[in-house]
Amino acid sequence: MQGQTLERQWRVLRALPAHPKSTTIPDLLQYLQATATTGSIKGLTVRTLERDIQTLETAFGGAIAVNRAAKPYRVSWQGLARLDGGIRLTDAQALALVLLQMHMGDIVPASLHKGLQPFFTEARSRLAQGAGALAHWPDRVRVLERRRPGYGPQVASAIVRVVCEALFQNRMLTAHYRRMGEDEAAEYRLHPLGLVRAQGVYYLIATAWDYPDVRHYALHRMTRAVMEARTARRPPDFDLDAHVASGAFHIPLKATPLTLVLRVPAENVRYLQEAPLAADQAITEDGDFCIARARVTDSLDLRTWLLSQGAEIEVVKPVALRRWMVETLSRALRPYQKPVLAPRTGKRRPRATARHPAKRRPQ
Repeated sequence: MQGQTLERQWRVLRALPAHPKSTTIPDLLQYLQATATTGSIKGLTVRTLERDIQTLETAFGGAIAVNRAAKPYRVSWQGLARLDGGIRLTDAQALALVLLQMHMGDIVPASLHKGLQPFFTEARSRLAQGAGALAHWPDRVRVLERRRPGYGPQVASAIVRVVCEALFQNRMLTAHYRRMGEDEAAEYRLHPLGLVRAQGVYYLIATAWDYPDVRHYALHRMTRAVMEARTARRPPDFDLDAHVASGAFHIPLKATPLTLVLRVPAENVRYLQEAPLAADQAITEDGDFCIARARVTDSLDLRTWLLSQGAEIEVVKPVALRRWMVETLSRALRPYQKPVLAPRTGKRRPRATARHPAKRRPQ
Protein backbone atom coordinates (compact mmCIF):
# COMPACT_ATOMS: atom_id res chain seq x y z
CA MET A 1 0.00 0.00 0.00
CA GLN A 2 2.82 2.39 0.90
CA GLY A 3 4.56 1.55 -2.37
CA GLN A 4 1.44 2.45 -4.34
CA THR A 5 1.13 5.78 -2.50
CA LEU A 6 4.79 6.64 -3.25
CA GLU A 7 4.35 5.71 -6.92
CA ARG A 8 1.20 7.82 -7.19
CA GLN A 9 2.80 10.86 -5.59
CA TRP A 10 5.81 10.50 -7.85
CA ARG A 11 3.51 10.56 -10.89
CA VAL A 12 1.72 13.61 -9.48
CA LEU A 13 5.01 15.37 -8.99
CA ARG A 14 6.12 14.70 -12.57
CA ALA A 15 2.78 15.92 -13.92
CA LEU A 16 3.05 19.38 -12.34
CA PRO A 17 3.62 22.14 -14.97
CA ALA A 18 6.62 24.44 -14.60
CA HIS A 19 5.99 27.96 -13.28
CA PRO A 20 4.63 30.37 -14.53
CA LYS A 21 2.22 27.80 -15.97
CA SER A 22 -0.10 26.14 -13.44
CA THR A 23 -3.00 23.72 -13.27
CA THR A 24 -6.07 23.07 -11.13
CA ILE A 25 -6.68 19.90 -9.16
CA PRO A 26 -9.54 18.74 -11.44
CA ASP A 27 -7.42 19.34 -14.58
CA LEU A 28 -4.46 17.55 -13.00
CA LEU A 29 -6.67 14.61 -12.11
CA GLN A 30 -8.01 14.45 -15.66
CA TYR A 31 -4.48 14.48 -17.07
CA LEU A 32 -3.29 11.72 -14.75
CA GLN A 33 -6.25 9.53 -15.54
CA ALA A 34 -5.77 10.04 -19.28
CA THR A 35 -2.06 9.19 -19.23
CA ALA A 36 -2.01 6.42 -16.59
CA THR A 37 -5.35 4.63 -16.17
CA THR A 38 -3.90 1.64 -14.36
CA GLY A 39 -1.86 1.03 -11.25
CA SER A 40 -1.75 3.64 -8.49
CA ILE A 41 -3.71 6.22 -10.50
CA LYS A 42 -6.75 3.96 -10.97
CA GLY A 43 -9.54 5.15 -8.72
CA LEU A 44 -7.78 8.40 -7.77
CA THR A 45 -10.16 11.08 -6.49
CA VAL A 46 -9.97 14.87 -6.12
CA ARG A 47 -9.76 14.58 -2.35
CA THR A 48 -6.89 12.06 -2.49
CA LEU A 49 -5.08 14.25 -4.98
CA GLU A 50 -5.47 17.29 -2.70
CA ARG A 51 -3.92 15.31 0.17
CA ASP A 52 -1.04 14.25 -2.09
CA ILE A 53 -0.40 17.90 -3.05
CA GLN A 54 -0.31 18.88 0.65
CA THR A 55 2.18 16.06 1.38
CA LEU A 56 4.41 17.05 -1.56
CA GLU A 57 4.21 20.73 -0.62
CA THR A 58 5.49 19.88 2.86
CA ALA A 59 8.28 17.69 1.48
CA PHE A 60 9.53 20.04 -1.26
CA GLY A 61 8.78 23.42 0.32
CA GLY A 62 9.02 26.38 -2.04
CA ALA A 63 9.66 24.16 -5.07
CA ILE A 64 5.89 23.57 -5.24
CA ALA A 65 3.73 26.70 -5.51
CA VAL A 66 0.09 26.47 -4.46
CA ASN A 67 -2.19 29.44 -5.09
CA ARG A 68 -5.08 28.87 -2.68
CA ALA A 69 -6.55 32.31 -3.41
CA ALA A 70 -7.77 30.97 -6.75
CA LYS A 71 -10.96 28.88 -6.91
CA PRO A 72 -10.27 26.10 -7.63
CA TYR A 73 -6.73 26.63 -6.37
CA ARG A 74 -3.82 26.22 -8.76
CA VAL A 75 -0.51 24.40 -8.37
CA SER A 76 2.85 24.45 -10.22
CA TRP A 77 6.47 23.32 -9.93
CA GLN A 78 8.96 26.14 -9.30
CA GLY A 79 12.11 24.05 -8.87
CA LEU A 80 14.96 24.42 -11.36
CA ALA A 81 15.61 20.67 -11.57
CA ARG A 82 13.39 18.55 -13.77
CA LEU A 83 12.03 15.41 -12.19
CA ASP A 84 13.55 13.17 -14.88
CA GLY A 85 17.04 14.31 -13.84
CA GLY A 86 17.33 17.11 -16.40
CA ILE A 87 17.00 20.87 -16.01
CA ARG A 88 13.63 22.59 -16.09
CA LEU A 89 13.68 26.18 -17.31
CA THR A 90 10.97 28.71 -17.97
CA ASP A 91 10.95 30.48 -21.35
CA ALA A 92 12.34 33.65 -19.74
CA GLN A 93 15.16 31.72 -18.02
CA ALA A 94 16.02 29.94 -21.27
CA LEU A 95 16.17 33.25 -23.16
CA ALA A 96 18.43 34.82 -20.50
CA LEU A 97 20.87 31.88 -20.70
CA VAL A 98 20.98 31.92 -24.50
CA LEU A 99 21.73 35.66 -24.52
CA LEU A 100 24.40 35.14 -21.85
CA GLN A 101 26.12 32.51 -23.98
CA MET A 102 25.94 34.78 -27.05
CA HIS A 103 27.51 37.82 -25.41
CA MET A 104 29.72 36.62 -22.56
CA GLY A 105 32.69 35.90 -24.84
CA ASP A 106 35.61 34.51 -22.83
CA ILE A 107 35.00 36.47 -19.63
CA VAL A 108 33.51 33.51 -17.72
CA PRO A 109 36.23 31.40 -16.02
CA ALA A 110 36.72 28.02 -17.72
CA SER A 111 35.95 26.14 -14.50
CA LEU A 112 32.48 27.77 -14.46
CA HIS A 113 31.91 27.64 -18.21
CA LYS A 114 31.98 23.83 -18.25
CA GLY A 115 29.41 23.66 -15.46
CA LEU A 116 27.07 25.98 -17.39
CA GLN A 117 27.03 23.87 -20.57
CA PRO A 118 24.03 21.69 -19.53
CA PHE A 119 22.05 24.88 -18.83
CA PHE A 120 22.98 26.35 -22.23
CA THR A 121 22.02 23.11 -23.99
CA GLU A 122 18.67 22.91 -22.22
CA ALA A 123 18.01 26.62 -22.82
CA ARG A 124 18.49 26.32 -26.58
CA SER A 125 16.34 23.19 -26.65
CA ARG A 126 13.61 24.97 -24.71
CA LEU A 127 13.59 27.95 -27.10
CA ALA A 128 13.68 25.68 -30.15
CA GLN A 129 10.50 24.00 -28.95
CA GLY A 130 8.66 27.30 -28.52
CA ALA A 131 6.74 29.15 -31.19
CA GLY A 132 6.28 32.51 -29.44
CA ALA A 133 8.19 35.77 -29.67
CA LEU A 134 10.79 34.63 -27.12
CA ALA A 135 11.88 31.75 -29.35
CA HIS A 136 12.93 34.20 -32.10
CA TRP A 137 14.37 36.93 -29.87
CA PRO A 138 18.06 35.78 -30.04
CA ASP A 139 17.87 36.11 -33.85
CA ARG A 140 16.61 39.68 -33.62
CA VAL A 141 19.06 41.40 -31.26
CA ARG A 142 22.77 42.16 -31.54
CA VAL A 143 25.24 44.23 -29.46
CA LEU A 144 27.80 46.25 -31.41
CA GLU A 145 30.67 48.24 -29.96
CA ARG A 146 31.68 51.56 -31.47
CA ARG A 147 35.24 51.14 -32.74
CA ARG A 148 37.27 51.60 -35.88
CA PRO A 149 36.51 49.38 -38.89
CA GLY A 150 38.33 46.09 -39.18
CA TYR A 151 39.17 43.31 -36.78
CA GLY A 152 40.07 43.79 -33.14
CA PRO A 153 43.39 42.58 -31.75
CA GLN A 154 43.62 38.80 -31.49
CA VAL A 155 44.03 37.29 -28.02
CA ALA A 156 45.08 33.69 -27.41
CA SER A 157 42.21 31.82 -25.75
CA ALA A 158 44.68 30.22 -23.33
CA ILE A 159 45.69 33.70 -22.10
CA VAL A 160 42.06 34.66 -21.49
CA ARG A 161 41.36 31.42 -19.61
CA VAL A 162 44.34 31.82 -17.29
CA VAL A 163 43.65 35.51 -16.60
CA CYS A 164 39.97 34.84 -15.84
CA GLU A 165 40.82 31.91 -13.59
CA ALA A 166 43.39 33.94 -11.65
CA LEU A 167 40.88 36.75 -11.23
CA PHE A 168 38.18 34.28 -10.19
CA GLN A 169 40.36 32.54 -7.58
CA ASN A 170 42.05 35.78 -6.46
CA ARG A 171 45.51 34.46 -7.34
CA MET A 172 48.64 36.26 -8.48
CA LEU A 173 49.59 36.10 -12.13
CA THR A 174 52.99 35.90 -13.81
CA ALA A 175 52.68 37.38 -17.30
CA HIS A 176 55.09 38.02 -20.12
CA TYR A 177 53.90 41.42 -21.33
CA ARG A 178 55.05 43.47 -24.31
CA ARG A 179 54.52 47.18 -23.78
CA MET A 180 53.40 49.35 -26.68
CA GLY A 181 56.32 50.28 -28.91
CA GLU A 182 58.58 47.52 -27.56
CA ASP A 183 59.59 44.36 -29.42
CA GLU A 184 60.44 42.14 -26.47
CA ALA A 185 58.10 41.00 -23.69
CA ALA A 186 59.12 41.44 -20.03
CA GLU A 187 57.98 39.41 -17.03
CA TYR A 188 55.42 41.00 -14.69
CA ARG A 189 54.10 39.77 -11.34
CA LEU A 190 50.52 40.99 -11.27
CA HIS A 191 47.73 41.22 -8.69
CA PRO A 192 44.49 41.01 -10.77
CA LEU A 193 41.71 43.40 -9.73
CA GLY A 194 39.27 43.31 -12.65
CA LEU A 195 38.73 42.63 -16.34
CA VAL A 196 37.29 45.25 -18.70
CA ARG A 197 36.43 45.00 -22.38
CA ALA A 198 36.57 48.44 -23.99
CA GLN A 199 36.22 49.10 -27.73
CA GLY A 200 36.83 45.43 -28.49
CA VAL A 201 40.01 45.20 -26.37
CA TYR A 202 40.34 43.19 -23.15
CA TYR A 203 42.22 44.92 -20.32
CA LEU A 204 43.36 43.34 -17.06
CA ILE A 205 43.17 45.88 -14.25
CA ALA A 206 45.98 45.06 -11.83
CA THR A 207 48.83 46.22 -9.64
CA ALA A 208 52.35 44.97 -10.27
CA TRP A 209 54.75 43.52 -7.71
CA ASP A 210 54.45 45.61 -4.51
CA TYR A 211 53.54 48.89 -6.21
CA PRO A 212 50.15 50.45 -5.29
CA ASP A 213 49.52 51.98 -8.73
CA VAL A 214 46.54 50.49 -10.59
CA ARG A 215 47.46 49.90 -14.24
CA HIS A 216 45.84 48.44 -17.38
CA TYR A 217 47.38 45.49 -19.22
CA ALA A 218 46.00 44.68 -22.69
CA LEU A 219 45.57 40.93 -23.01
CA HIS A 220 46.62 40.86 -26.68
CA ARG A 221 50.08 42.06 -25.60
CA MET A 222 50.54 39.09 -23.27
CA THR A 223 52.59 36.26 -24.76
CA ARG A 224 52.39 34.00 -21.71
CA ALA A 225 50.37 33.88 -18.48
CA VAL A 226 50.69 31.53 -15.49
CA MET A 227 48.47 31.53 -12.40
CA GLU A 228 50.42 31.34 -9.16
CA ALA A 229 49.51 29.70 -5.86
CA ARG A 230 49.94 32.96 -3.94
CA THR A 231 46.86 35.01 -3.09
CA ALA A 232 46.62 38.32 -4.93
CA ARG A 233 46.79 41.52 -2.90
CA ARG A 234 43.66 43.61 -3.37
CA PRO A 235 43.47 47.24 -2.16
CA PRO A 236 40.59 47.47 0.33
CA ASP A 237 39.22 50.67 -1.25
CA PHE A 238 39.36 49.49 -4.89
CA ASP A 239 36.00 49.55 -6.71
CA LEU A 240 35.87 48.56 -10.38
CA ASP A 241 32.82 50.69 -11.21
CA ALA A 242 34.36 53.74 -9.56
CA HIS A 243 37.62 53.11 -11.43
CA VAL A 244 35.84 53.03 -14.79
CA ALA A 245 33.65 56.05 -13.93
CA SER A 246 36.73 58.06 -13.01
CA GLY A 247 37.70 58.21 -16.68
CA ALA A 248 40.57 55.75 -16.32
CA PHE A 249 39.97 54.49 -19.86
CA HIS A 250 39.75 57.96 -21.40
CA ILE A 251 43.52 58.56 -21.54
CA PRO A 252 43.37 61.98 -19.85
CA LEU A 253 45.64 64.67 -21.29
CA LYS A 254 45.29 67.03 -18.32
CA ALA A 255 44.76 66.42 -14.62
CA THR A 256 41.99 68.98 -14.12
CA PRO A 257 38.64 69.02 -15.98
CA LEU A 258 37.77 71.85 -18.33
CA THR A 259 34.57 73.71 -19.20
CA LEU A 260 33.79 72.82 -22.80
CA VAL A 261 31.63 75.25 -24.82
CA LEU A 262 30.33 74.03 -28.19
CA ARG A 263 28.33 75.77 -30.93
CA VAL A 264 26.02 73.26 -32.60
CA PRO A 265 23.45 73.66 -35.40
CA ALA A 266 19.97 73.48 -33.87
CA GLU A 267 18.99 70.50 -36.02
CA ASN A 268 21.91 68.45 -34.64
CA VAL A 269 21.68 69.32 -30.96
CA ARG A 270 19.31 66.44 -30.25
CA TYR A 271 22.30 64.06 -30.17
CA LEU A 272 23.75 65.93 -27.20
CA GLN A 273 20.33 66.03 -25.56
CA GLU A 274 19.97 62.26 -25.85
CA ALA A 275 23.54 61.52 -24.80
CA PRO A 276 24.87 64.38 -22.60
CA LEU A 277 28.61 65.00 -22.40
CA ALA A 278 28.34 65.33 -18.60
CA ALA A 279 25.76 65.43 -15.82
CA ASP A 280 25.98 69.24 -15.64
CA GLN A 281 25.53 69.79 -19.40
CA ALA A 282 23.43 72.88 -20.21
CA ILE A 283 22.10 73.85 -23.65
CA THR A 284 20.83 77.32 -24.66
CA GLU A 285 19.46 78.57 -27.97
CA ASP A 286 21.41 81.05 -30.11
CA GLY A 287 19.46 81.76 -33.30
CA ASP A 288 19.91 78.86 -35.71
CA PHE A 289 22.48 77.39 -33.36
CA CYS A 290 22.64 76.08 -29.79
CA ILE A 291 25.37 76.58 -27.21
CA ALA A 292 26.25 73.53 -25.12
CA ARG A 293 28.31 73.81 -21.93
CA ALA A 294 29.68 70.89 -19.89
CA ARG A 295 32.48 70.15 -17.43
CA VAL A 296 34.52 67.32 -18.98
CA THR A 297 37.91 65.64 -18.79
CA ASP A 298 40.33 66.71 -21.51
CA SER A 299 41.19 63.31 -22.91
CA LEU A 300 42.28 61.64 -26.11
CA ASP A 301 38.78 60.20 -26.48
CA LEU A 302 37.22 63.67 -26.20
CA ARG A 303 39.49 65.14 -28.86
CA THR A 304 39.00 62.16 -31.17
CA TRP A 305 35.24 62.59 -30.86
CA LEU A 306 35.42 66.35 -31.51
CA LEU A 307 37.47 65.76 -34.66
CA SER A 308 35.04 63.10 -35.85
CA GLN A 309 32.16 65.62 -35.80
CA GLY A 310 33.67 67.67 -38.61
CA ALA A 311 31.62 70.78 -39.38
CA GLU A 312 28.71 69.69 -37.18
CA ILE A 313 30.33 71.04 -33.99
CA GLU A 314 32.43 74.16 -33.36
CA VAL A 315 34.61 74.39 -30.26
CA VAL A 316 34.19 77.88 -28.77
CA LYS A 317 36.05 77.44 -25.47
CA PRO A 318 38.53 76.88 -24.03
CA VAL A 319 40.63 78.92 -26.42
CA ALA A 320 43.58 76.54 -26.22
CA LEU A 321 41.42 73.60 -27.31
CA ARG A 322 39.87 75.68 -30.13
CA ARG A 323 43.38 76.61 -31.35
CA TRP A 324 44.38 72.91 -31.26
CA MET A 325 41.29 72.01 -33.34
CA VAL A 326 42.16 74.65 -35.95
CA GLU A 327 45.77 73.47 -36.22
CA THR A 328 44.84 69.78 -36.36
CA LEU A 329 42.11 70.23 -38.97
CA SER A 330 44.41 72.45 -41.05
CA ARG A 331 47.12 69.77 -41.06
CA ALA A 332 44.52 67.14 -41.99
CA LEU A 333 43.39 69.28 -44.95
CA ARG A 334 46.85 69.87 -46.43
CA PRO A 335 47.23 66.51 -48.27
CA TYR A 336 43.86 67.11 -49.96
CA GLN A 337 44.93 70.53 -51.24
CA LYS A 338 47.67 69.00 -53.43
CA PRO A 339 46.99 67.79 -56.99
CA VAL A 340 45.97 64.15 -57.15
CA LEU A 341 48.83 62.13 -58.63
CA ALA A 342 48.11 59.20 -60.91
CA PRO A 343 48.99 55.90 -59.22
CA ARG A 344 52.17 54.23 -60.42
CA THR A 345 51.65 51.07 -62.47
CA GLY A 346 54.97 49.55 -61.54
CA LYS A 347 56.11 49.31 -65.21
CA ARG A 348 59.40 50.94 -66.06
CA ARG A 349 59.68 53.02 -69.23
CA PRO A 350 62.15 51.41 -71.70
CA ARG A 351 65.47 53.16 -72.06
CA ALA A 352 66.27 54.85 -75.37
CA THR A 353 68.95 53.20 -77.54
CA ALA A 354 70.43 53.92 -80.97
CA ARG A 355 68.23 51.23 -82.46
CA HIS A 356 65.13 52.32 -80.55
CA PRO A 357 65.28 56.09 -79.97
CA ALA A 358 62.97 57.61 -77.43
CA LYS A 359 59.67 58.77 -78.82
CA ARG A 360 59.16 62.48 -78.92
CA ARG A 361 55.89 64.10 -78.00
CA PRO A 362 54.27 66.01 -80.84
CA GLN A 363 54.90 69.72 -80.68
